[in-house]
Amino acid sequence: MLKPLSRLSLALVFVFTALFGANALAQPAAPDVYVVVTYIKTLPGQDAAYREYLTTTSKKLFQEMMAAQPTLLYWSSARTMFQGTEPGSDFDYVGASVYAGPPPEPGTIPDAIYLKATGMSQADLGKKLASMRTIVGTEVLRQQATISTPGVLKEGDFRVVSQIRINPGMGNEYFDTARTMTQPLMQARAAAGELKTWSVWSRVFPAGAATSYDALSVMYFKDQASAIRGLDATKGLETFMKVHPGKNFATHINNLRDYSQLQQRFIMQIIAMAERAR
Repeated sequence: MLKPLSRLSLALVFVFTALFGANALAQPAAPDVYVVVTYIKTLPGQDAAYREYLTTTSKKLFQEMMAAQPTLLYWSSARTMFQGTEPGSDFDYVGASVYAGPPPEPGTIPDAIYLKATGMSQADLGKKLASMRTIVGTEVLRQQATISTPGVLKEGDFRVVSQIRINPGMGNEYFDTARTMTQPLMQARAAAGELKTWSVWSRVFPAGAATSYDALSVMYFKDQASAIRGLDATKGLETFMKVHPGKNFATHINNLRDYSQLQQRFIMQIIAMAERAR
């Protein structure tokens, strides 16, 4: 029979275990990661001036914004290449601002940050930008899967973006496969030096049947040749068997075809970027 003190000690153990377990369960989940994507068309004769702005003033501005906004994780601006003639591809630069949690509301950045970084108020900077470029579209996406590592990306890297239309009723299957199957495969490919980072994003706004795509798959490469060549198709089966032993490669490929369709693929080069140290 347990002595009274032993019973008390045991009871305390149960109490503290329950408390710590409850605290563990109550720990807030990591916030969803969002990206605000901005599509930009430079005005005639202003490409060089806008590019100079991106590599100097804009980069400094976003560095100051990161110091003031703890949720701003990353910003980049990339110039598009091999545009083609497809509808909706009439833009020259793509800006991407990544946040831990929902993006801040417009107008919440203090004017003092603009003055410190650019020597101009937000309104005056807006007028200067309007003389160089026009914004042709913006959208918000939520991160669903990634192998991104801070410090890996550099200015000059190449980004390949694939716009994906998810087949009706297959959204959960598509993103679950991205997290459980594709993400480990891309991690292995990155470790082998085939690419730098990879991520998949679901489109939040705009969205719906009238829009052109539902998800973005994004891969970064060290140079243009690697980006154009893409992943080595001859290593696909070998990598799959190492990462997912006992699973069927053909079934995985067929599932991807059942879940989604590629709409468009773009290639662009990072001109300027800023990243929070993590």
